[in-house]
Amino acid sequence: MLVGTVFNALRRTGNCCRGTGRAFRFVVTAFLFLAALASAQAEKCAVCGEDIMGDTVYTFTDQVSKEKKHLCYDCSLLPDRCFVCGMPVKKGFVTLPDGRVICDRDAKNSVLDPEEAKRICGEVSDELDRLFSRFTAFPTNVDVAVVDRVNLLALFKIPGNDSECPDVQGYFRPHTNHNVVRYKVSLMSALPRSELKATCAHELAHAWVAENVPADRREDLRGDAEEGFCELVAYLVMDSENDEGEKKTILHNNYTRGQIDLFIAAEKAHGLNDVLDWMKWGTASELDPDEPNRIRDVGMPRGKSVPAMNARAYIAAPTSVPDTLVLKGISGTKGHAFVLINDQTLAVGESAKVRVGKTNVLVRCLEIRDNSARIQILDSREERVLLFNKPK
Repeated sequence: MLVGTVFNALRRTGNCCRGTGRAFRFVVTAFLFLAALASAQAEKCAVCGEDIMGDTVYTFTDQVSKEKKHLCYDCSLLPDRCFVCGMPVKKGFVTLPDGRVICDRDAKNSVLDPEEAKRICGEVSDELDRLFSRFTAFPTNVDVAVVDRVNLLALFKIPGNDSECPDVQGYFRPHTNHNVVRYKVSLMSALPRSELKATCAHELAHAWVAENVPADRREDLRGDAEEGFCELVAYLVMDSENDEGEKKTILHNNYTRGQIDLFIAAEKAHGLNDVLDWMKWGTASELDPDEPNRIRDVGMPRGKSVPAMNARAYIAAPTSVPDTLVLKGISGTKGHAFVLINDQTLAVGESAKVRVGKTNVLVRCLEIRDNSARIQILDSREERVLLFNKPK
């Protein structure tokens, strides 16, 4: 439009100033200046960097920055899209063996080396142990594999696997061999670093559920609730690293159907212990936004008597009541174990007053292992691990 205006002005000036060159040179100079100005004001394509010609602009949303970016017609038709940001790519991108492409910008933030991805997952496991050491322990019988998208999606096509974690960036599955249970975690290759950490924490949370939540409770627990809990674990890891970007990504993910928001609110209002107890023994199949305090409605199991046959029994010699909490014995069978703490016998989930010196302490048994027990002092909500030394 500017060129046409200057051309008309040039014609008019030529008619009026015939025989004079100064006015003509002035108009030519003005024409070149305005043409340069028009070029500077033209919008640039976000992909190729060239001027966008014509009146039509094609808008794409960058899924990383959430910015709306304008593209020229040719770039809008490019066949390859960045796996991370979703923008068309033209040059400088990375092509992965499974056919995915990653733009130059996002490739710098993605973990392209599978061994580095495994190392990062190990760091996430350590971070979970540090963050949750006062509340629970995460399984160590976990095998981590880094796979491409083709192999990851193929795992969901195996009959029965469609009920597992629907997060296509990661996959979890328990595996039993000769009565030994191990958990297999598969992570998609080339994920951005923050996304890899969150995905790893999410899948390790599934392993915690498989290890700690009773089978009948897992059947009653809705899938959205389990996914919401696993997203809570990932959210807490990202929060510990002050990764606000990944926290927003977790909150904006709709596949838990709102359960993630309820789990975060419950953890802030009642604490992580109550969240873990609800996962194991809650009376509802999912969190209810209209009744947030129901997360404290739990039905902890009572210990059942078991036959003495084939039962283990490690009982320490009788002593006077100690001045501290002491694990004096472990008895029962796997799945029906009991501990003797000072003068009180407890099963997992049971609470009772335990004599300590000349007073009583209200204690709840949280977990029984081969040579230890994890308990909680209910008045202070402090957790402890009591070790047992078998009599020689």
